[in-house]
Amino acid sequence: MVRFALLSGWHVHTGWFAGELLKSGAGKFVAVWDEDQARGRKYAEEFGAEFEPDLAKVLAREDVDAVMVECPTTKHRDVIIAAAKAGKHIFTDKSMALNMEDCAAIRQAVEEAGVKFTVSMESKILGPYRYLKEIIEEGKLGRVTSLYFRRSHKAAVDKNMLPAYWFDQTQTGGGVTLDLGCHGLYMLPYYCGKPKTITCRMEELYGTGGDELSTTVMEFENGAMGTAVTSFVSCFGVNVMEIVGTEGMAIISGNGPEDYRVLLQSTLMPGYEKLTLVERDWQDEVYPIVRFAQVVGSDEVEAPEYNLDQAELLTRVICCAYESARTGRPVAY
Repeated sequence: MVRFALLSGWHVHTGWFAGELLKSGAGKFVAVWDEDQARGRKYAEEFGAEFEPDLAKVLAREDVDAVMVECPTTKHRDVIIAAAKAGKHIFTDKSMALNMEDCAAIRQAVEEAGVKFTVSMESKILGPYRYLKEIIEEGKLGRVTSLYFRRSHKAAVDKNMLPAYWFDQTQTGGGVTLDLGCHGLYMLPYYCGKPKTITCRMEELYGTGGDELSTTVMEFENGAMGTAVTSFVSCFGVNVMEIVGTEGMAIISGNGPEDYRVLLQSTLMPGYEKLTLVERDWQDEVYPIVRFAQVVGSDEVEAPEYNLDQAELLTRVICCAYESARTGRPVAY
């Protein structure tokens, strides 16, 4: 079993991801550090771990194999590099960093230390999305030409949905495009490969101090075009994806196995000549934090879908989106 230190409970995913790890039996927490001592002590008590207010002391512990980085995104560079230099394997919530200079520094530290690294891209675990990846790679939609991805909720409208600090850009580093928008910004390349240009428009409607609504358009090297829409101002948070190819299309909605709905049409799949509901017992893969613990506890070097390359791709796309919104122009990847 992999022994973890939790490095801050700042991120709203902390309890969720930690719960998945503990439920899996692949890891346990032996120590907690947090810049907010009250929050850190709460998590330490919940996990049956020791709270330590000194980050260096946590990273010096011999009974810590790996760290789960859930601190403010603006602190990722310093915390991740410190963990790497201490020889600890690293799981981090997205995004790994706020710019490519920080990404390069993190990569250098991770590679020099020879530690294993995983970034959370939890939308990649969803059963229908993985099924779609399979049929695309098998050519059953023909050549993919367009994609649409939407992820939204009402955090800017409902002030009680998320902690107030979630809108403090000195901690987050950005607004909805960096936060919730991450999912679309890594899922579109998941299907279409390397982006060529990125164009983004953002709006602030409720005075949170950052972007609350955005649309990002990606042009890919293979000729496909993708659109990622994200919002903090939507009453409903139902996830939606549509992918169109020269020989078919798929529409996916739903947030979990209990409400997934997949519609498929393809000239290359008997029984799906018309848009048809795919009847299937949808199962998600394990969460990236669990996959990370499996990698650390084995001879595997990495989980390819969540590695440094994927982390850097996401950061680059985020940077391009914000630059495009600021300048009003498309930005080359």
